[in-house]
Amino acid sequence: MAGIASYGAYIPIWRMSRDEIAKSIGSASMRGERAVASWDEDSLTMGVEAGQDCLTNREPKEIDGLYFATVSSPFKEKQAASLIASALDLRKDVYTSDFTGSLRAGTLAVKAACDAIEAGTMKSVLVIAADARKAAPRSDAEQTYGDGAVALLIGKEGSIAEIEGFSTLVDPIPGSWKREEDIYPKVFDIRLDTRFGVLKDIPQTVSALIEKQNIKAEDVSNFALYAPDPRSHKAIAGPLKIDPKTQMQELLFQDIGVTGVAHCLLLLIAALEQAKPHQRIICASYGEGSDALLIKTTAEVEQESVKHRGTSYITSKRILPSYGSFLSYKKEIAVGWPEWERSSMVKYWRDEDWLLPLYGMKCNKCGTLQYPVSRICTICGERDNYEKVKLARKGKVFTYTHDYLLGPGNYPSDGITPATRLLIELEDGCRIWLEMTDHDIQEVDVDMPVELTFRLLHQKSDFRFYGWRARPLRA
Repeated sequence: MAGIASYGAYIPIWRMSRDEIAKSIGSASMRGERAVASWDEDSLTMGVEAGQDCLTNREPKEIDGLYFATVSSPFKEKQAASLIASALDLRKDVYTSDFTGSLRAGTLAVKAACDAIEAGTMKSVLVIAADARKAAPRSDAEQTYGDGAVALLIGKEGSIAEIEGFSTLVDPIPGSWKREEDIYPKVFDIRLDTRFGVLKDIPQTVSALIEKQNIKAEDVSNFALYAPDPRSHKAIAGPLKIDPKTQMQELLFQDIGVTGVAHCLLLLIAALEQAKPHQRIICASYGEGSDALLIKTTAEVEQESVKHRGTSYITSKRILPSYGSFLSYKKEIAVGWPEWERSSMVKYWRDEDWLLPLYGMKCNKCGTLQYPVSRICTICGERDNYEKVKLARKGKVFTYTHDYLLGPGNYPSDGITPATRLLIELEDGCRIWLEMTDHDIQEVDVDMPVELTFRLLHQKSDFRFYGWRARPLRA
């Protein structure tokens, strides 16, 4: 039986107060905060972060497939999963696929992964779901949306939770949609979608799953159910005849908002983090119908939470200072990226091995570990005599500079904040020169602990260049 062998999550460090949004646009506040992807983050980079968390202490070369689910891919014609696979250092023969077009793309990807495992075509599949949806300015979605990512490793060996069954329902209700030419999702009538979609489809699919598996609602310890808002989430409990206080996973709306494709799987991870052995959990998505899956935890589930950051990312946060900063992070106003003195597409493609999975070189003569990879050792001058080594992801600041001439910095909309550039000494001894993100320039100092993070570096000739930056070590 296929099961969940590991999990991971990622929530950006930045938050936007809903009170601040409401005050700026003259609307009512929904209270709390929403998670906001940084100016150099998108669904792809967040997916890499969640994947790294999921693969903690695991060998990425053992993964056979990677499925990436999102409705906010940075590409309309290019596979995001292949870039994620490279950044995570998966094998070149790994099977990759993007799942998109529906908010239930995440559960569809999980079902496809389980089918591949049961069919014997793959032994392990990494499913990553992430969204950083753009909301129309001054719309309610600016407050309800949140950005984040999750990852589940699906396999048969070492499961912390067995996937006992699935149920699905197709319902082409108008709901939300986005055409090829649209920037923002559209909704015909949120009340119609809630009443005749969310509150009908999810209970129907979950009830069908319960009946199919010959269990009762009281046999399920936790229901991780998608909802577009807290009121709808609480209302789902009625038709299912379950206690929303003791049997439903908290929606996390007040802390981060609703993270689109990733959200029901994020709630599943939150449920797994507090689960006891041999408990059942039902997870259900919504989008043109609903998917529901039933899992039963194993004896190993309690030991898994200490291996991952998971939902602890929620408490690690910084508050954006203004609605204008929020708009710049969401690319609603220009960030002022210069296009000169940047990498060429040919060089980016040629150097993929050390740019995306981040490999350095270790000289076989003097033993020096250095970055980037080159033919000649910078210490002893030995030519073409080295081995490639995967670099550490944590280190400390060796020295730094604040660049006021070439930005953008942390707040690209203000035209003042400089870009911070660091020489980092990694835990493996390699020194690497990187830009810094998600920081306050006042806190940067020599010996400051930092960790590497996969980000969008810049854009040139309408091409997106991804790579690594440094950020302050998150709790």
